[in-house]
Amino acid sequence: MERYFISGTNTGVGKTIFSAWLSKRLLAEGKRVTYVKPVQTGFPADDDAAFVRAHAGLAPGDARVIMTGTEPVAPCFLWETFPFDAVANAINDVAGCDALLVEGAGGLLVPLDMKRQMFEIARACDLRTILVVPNRLGCINDAQLSVRFLASEGLPLAGLAVNDHYASDTLNRERNKRMLDHLLPGSVAYEFGTLTG
Repeated sequence: MERYFISGTNTGVGKTIFSAWLSKRLLAEGKRVTYVKPVQTGFPADDDAAFVRAHAGLAPGDARVIMTGTEPVAPCFLWETFPFDAVANAINDVAGCDALLVEGAGGLLVPLDMKRQMFEIARACDLRTILVVPNRLGCINDAQLSVRFLASEGLPLAGLAVNDHYASDTLNRERNKRMLDHLLPGSVAYEFGTLTG
């Protein structure tokens, strides 16, 4: 089974759109896909699993959220003690699919509570990280910081997913990707801008 942790250099960079895009692509290859959101705040107004299900064509049971909170804030402000082990066990119990996509909330260092941070889900569930990078000014710095952090924790990077929706123009779109590929050789694994491409 392919096992991925979908994270990003920040919040609002296109992780959910990428999750739907990748799910649709994998389904088109004939693979069975399961999408899991470990924690969703701002719920139900924000329901990433419902978005992925609707736009990728996943069955209701193949896209779900584990923990929800109504206030749109970092999880640490909603849970004094986040049920980390229960969430990790629920993810590790997923079976019957070819690809498991686990979408984090915000970036790698978002606190779940006073002791745990988002990246620890990737470690506990043996997930390779796909880092969503918005193609805009500042993305080169932000991508390098996140990739270096993953390396410092011994966590594998599956690749960068560059979101061209944020590109100011064709010139900057292409040169940002070239520089990312120069500084982080072979890291640009996906390029997307919309649900269709």
